Amino acid sequence: MVFEVVGEDQSFLGMLTERLNGHDGVQYAGYRVEHPLTGVVSVSVKVDPRKTNPRKAVVEALGELKKLIAELESKAAELR
Repeated sequence: MVFEVVGEDQSFLGMLTERLNGHDGVQYAGYRVEHPLTGVVSVSVKVDPRKTNPRKAVVEALGELKKLIAELESKAAELR
């Protein structure tokens, strides 16, 4: 599966592809910056269809990142 992301920087996409590559059934996840001035990034996800599908893997990885960010926000708030 290949999809485009508009308006996000490479920090987020690096975390997303790292999470995806750690998922069982994901054979490859990576991204490519089409052109630095356009703000469009292509994300590729290749999976073993016997274990998962790309849409499910992306949704799960996004959920994990959402949970991680909420935990970090909570811990940062405790430091204030």
